[in-house]
Amino acid sequence: MKNGCGQPAYKLGILGSSNIAVSALLEPARYVEKVSITAIANRTFEKAAKMAETYQIPYVAGSLEELLELNGLDGVYIALSNELHTEWAVRALHAGKHVLAEKPIALKTEDAERLRMAKERPGSPKLAEGLMIAFHPWQQVLKSIVDSGQFGQLHRIRTRITVPAKDRHAGNYRSVKAKGGGVFADLGCYWLQFLQVLVGLQPREVTAQSAFDGPEGCDWTFQAALKYADGLEAECLTSFEQPFRASHTLYFDHTVLTIPDFFRPVKGFYKIKIRHDLPDNRSTLCEFEPMNYYVNQLGAFAEIMSGQRAEQLEATWERVQMQSIIMDEAQLRRVYYEANRQ
Repeated sequence: MKNGCGQPAYKLGILGSSNIAVSALLEPARYVEKVSITAIANRTFEKAAKMAETYQIPYVAGSLEELLELNGLDGVYIALSNELHTEWAVRALHAGKHVLAEKPIALKTEDAERLRMAKERPGSPKLAEGLMIAFHPWQQVLKSIVDSGQFGQLHRIRTRITVPAKDRHAGNYRSVKAKGGGVFADLGCYWLQFLQVLVGLQPREVTAQSAFDGPEGCDWTFQAALKYADGLEAECLTSFEQPFRASHTLYFDHTVLTIPDFFRPVKGFYKIKIRHDLPDNRSTLCEFEPMNYYVNQLGAFAEIMSGQRAEQLEATWERVQMQSIIMDEAQLRRVYYEANRQ
């Protein structure tokens, strides 16, 4: 298969047949000429075979290991459950395959260190985390607005990412603690990546709490806050229980800006808006042409594989570390609460 420039497309394989593989790779591949999906593997062969038939994937490997041994395969997309992302990313790198790992790429700092060591091997392939919102220009435009000071100082950021769980994610890794389940591992990474771009991840104070009352003690609603040395406060609510919402609200000296429904481009090609949110001013400050997050992400991964775009792994390790700090804080708070309740 050739891309629009007459160059061979990168041949990618899929590790895992979860639904995210459709949204993040199979559908976007129709728009990204630089990649071709040529193989798939799953721990249940029949599931991989069904997805291969539906999306005309030429080869179904008999195992995850077999897929990594395929000659001519340039890279892999890892669509396994959370606790397997690091393990199979390391294996794929050692097998000489570029890796796009679904978020979170690692659950603990020790996992991030394993990935870092794998990347330090001479001639290591490229590695990227599938945080699809990172590949849209609205974040950089918003950062430019903040940095310009045109609305005065930024004092507060409120983020809400609430996606109700159908049937409490029964049969899904999100409801299994040992598989990296829980809402903050699933959704909190979007908040951290956003803050990292906008204001950095060097707060002077971290607070977090959850009742951990989901299935198997998973966090089903999670609240976190970061306080910065300049007085900025960033708060986030993530939940599998509350009605759907994905929004950022920024409070400046002279206005309030909001990015409503910033998840919408996961469903297709949709606009993103940055809007004023004052009683006397509901105007749109900036509107972006319709884009699809996953198409952008796949195009960016092709550029990472070719060396046209940087991997930005230091930012990845920093996010993993902060996510671990926040989760540890919530767990310690829960232990303290239980001890003092008795």
